[in-house]
Amino acid sequence: MDLASDQRDHVATVGLIAGGGRLPAEAVRVLDAQGTACVVFGFDGITDPSLGLRENRTRLGQLAALSAVLANARIDRVLIVGKFSKTDLLGPQNVISLDQEAIRLLADRGGWDDEGLLAGISSWLEAGGFEVALQDRLLRPLLAAPGPLSTRQPSESERADFEVGRGVVERLGRLGVGQCAAVRRKCVIALEAIEGTDAMIRRAGELGGSGYTVIKASRPGQDRRFDLPTVGPGTIGAMEAAGATALAIEAGSTLIVSGATFRARADDAGIAVWGFETAAPMDSTDGREPALNSELEQA
Repeated sequence: MDLASDQRDHVATVGLIAGGGRLPAEAVRVLDAQGTACVVFGFDGITDPSLGLRENRTRLGQLAALSAVLANARIDRVLIVGKFSKTDLLGPQNVISLDQEAIRLLADRGGWDDEGLLAGISSWLEAGGFEVALQDRLLRPLLAAPGPLSTRQPSESERADFEVGRGVVERLGRLGVGQCAAVRRKCVIALEAIEGTDAMIRRAGELGGSGYTVIKASRPGQDRRFDLPTVGPGTIGAMEAAGATALAIEAGSTLIVSGATFRARADDAGIAVWGFETAAPMDSTDGREPALNSELEQA
């Protein structure tokens, strides 16, 4: 590992470009705990206003304005976190307003797939002199550990569904469609697309009934600067409401928001949560205790 680079991860001021959801607030907490100064930049109607954006805010799609506020704050290193819904781009433009920079970028990309768009924005930021940091490096304490992450371990049938689902999710990721699938009795009942994970979980319950498993993983060749798969207490809440009984997430690549609450809700709901490694088979018969990443150890 490049020691100078690793040290920089923990001391440099970071401009946090925050989307929706709870991850940005969690990222602020993690960066503060690591001694990394952080300034939050967000978007009207998307970013949680409690993050204290003040003048560091604009409308989604106003790239020139975003560049200006970053420059005015003397930020040269950014971290992109949070939800940016494709429906904001494809649907009624109530929270998005494209400036000429954004229109030019979209025209140059050709397609509007998630990774292509975020890669284009990251490249645009870098061309403007901003370094885009790796999520898995700066937010390392939030990464899922391998092995059981809840008290109840997966049953034999759930492990079989995990095996089917992880192959499906890998193919889904290669196509640039989504990062999540639902499987019951080795039958794929739902795939994630533009609607997002929670909506897919609800749809899976409507289509396949209760007792299914959810599998979530990064794309093959995932760009670690953005869009790492993320789960949290809301994921467990959606699963419990829809009748899902098990969750498999890719260890080392999936961010867990509010880890202690996440595990407590899983235990209360009797949901088995497993962190799988891409090169290893799903097997919970080794007698290991539930693995704890650094976030869960703080509970």
